Amino acid sequence: MNTTSYRLPSRCWVILPWLFVACSISDKTDVSEDVEETPAAKLVARSVEFHDPNGVWGNRQLGMSWAGTNSEGEERVAVNFSFGVDQSEFMLSGRYAGSTIEYQVSGSEWSATVDGQDDLSRETMERMRLHRENGVFWRSYYGFLAGIPMKIRDPGAYLDPEVTATTFEGREVHAVRLTYEPMVGGDTWYFYFEPSTAELVGCRFYHDESINDGEYLVFEGLTLSQDGLRIPRKRSWYMNIDSRFLGSDEIDGLRVGP
Repeated sequence: MNTTSYRLPSRCWVILPWLFVACSISDKTDVSEDVEETPAAKLVARSVEFHDPNGVWGNRQLGMSWAGTNSEGEERVAVNFSFGVDQSEFMLSGRYAGSTIEYQVSGSEWSATVDGQDDLSRETMERMRLHRENGVFWRSYYGFLAGIPMKIRDPGAYLDPEVTATTFEGREVHAVRLTYEPMVGGDTWYFYFEPSTAELVGCRFYHDESINDGEYLVFEGLTLSQDGLRIPRKRSWYMNIDSRFLGSDEIDGLRVGP
């Protein structure tokens, strides 16, 4: 097993903040402690009910296929991955950054082979992002991206109490705002929901909202499991400042159970 440490970089398309913070922020609701009281918490609860009506996420084994392309339409990643029941177990195999990868995590321990080799150079570790988050980056990355809106309710997600009616990509939506501690990046996030169903249709993050940095994701369609889990199928990434297209990811083959 391998282990190494790193400091979280800032760019969301490269990595998302993995948000497990215990301290509170004034005038915010910790979603993990109060999921029913405020309008925003009620909207998040409605969205979770829409996407995961049977409580599959975090309670059943899950597997899915994930394919991503860059802004030119070229393959960036094509992998299959699976989570154990409590999501501390994670396995991934496929192609990333022009190489094949086999990767697994159990708790805080991990192992990987790249192009069939397990003696990995520093350059290979960095190119395959195996140097990040003590080696368990890929579990966190796919756990967050595949798991929203359920992940909004993780401990340390501090939710403004009110819901805002606004527009997102030309459609009327309801939005909630979340903030996070500086130790995990201090970013500000907005999540956008279809008003009638509470389906999650997109999200946006800022490092510094005053300068309109950061990125936003547009979700299209749903991938369904036999147990009622509905995961946003396609994610398209854009820059906030100029709406420049960065790439897209698509989920297929969602499986629940062994």
